[in-house]
Amino acid sequence: MARHSDQEEIVIYISAGFATAPYFLDAFGAAMAERYASEGIRARVVIHYPYGDWTRERRKQLKEIVSDLWNNAHQKPSYYGGKSLTELITQDFIRGQKLLLIGHSAGAVASVQAAEIMEKQEIPLLGVIQIGSPKCAIPSSIKHKVLYLKAANQLDQSTDPIPRLGTWGGWAKSRMGTFRWNGLKHAPIHRRTLYLIGGHADYFRDHNPYIWQDATNLQTTVQTIWQWLNRTEKDDEHD
Repeated sequence: MARHSDQEEIVIYISAGFATAPYFLDAFGAAMAERYASEGIRARVVIHYPYGDWTRERRKQLKEIVSDLWNNAHQKPSYYGGKSLTELITQDFIRGQKLLLIGHSAGAVASVQAAEIMEKQEIPLLGVIQIGSPKCAIPSSIKHKVLYLKAANQLDQSTDPIPRLGTWGGWAKSRMGTFRWNGLKHAPIHRRTLYLIGGHADYFRDHNPYIWQDATNLQTTVQTIWQWLNRTEKDDEHD
């Protein structure tokens, strides 16, 4: 991974999903910061609850998440989670920094919506990581910067129901001039399956029984993200 000067800083915005417990993402954020620190790179982590945490009324959160998914599918701006994250970054961001946006569940939808705006504003975007996210349309301008992760067990069976929600599909024109449905028209280019113990709420577990092949779920998640970030940054250096 390319090294950054002491003056440069990476800011990692980690966005939670529906009714998430406070501090649930803290260990994950610390693990990501430690990975950068091991490379001599300063990284600051900001954990955000774009729809509120588990103390907020769940009916309101669901209404906002559905609204954001609908607006995403119809190429309209977010009124809730994506807007909240965009406002936070705008207030918090300092020119010269680089952004890494990571979202779990509905927080991953908000991350994509904010990333599109950041890209238009020419703010350096290292990538967007969607973890256990509903499918949502990825703007073509950032498709190559998005990594989509979903959980499965050791028999390659999906253990997270949330990625079954939503759609990447759209109508595409064939060579014959007819239109057909393409289920991957708006899909992220980079998609990975994580072999973990557990399901939707367990990507960030760092203790028994969430250990397989001598790695905790948290270690597997962080390692997969780290390998992808290294590869994509090296690709950018050779463009």
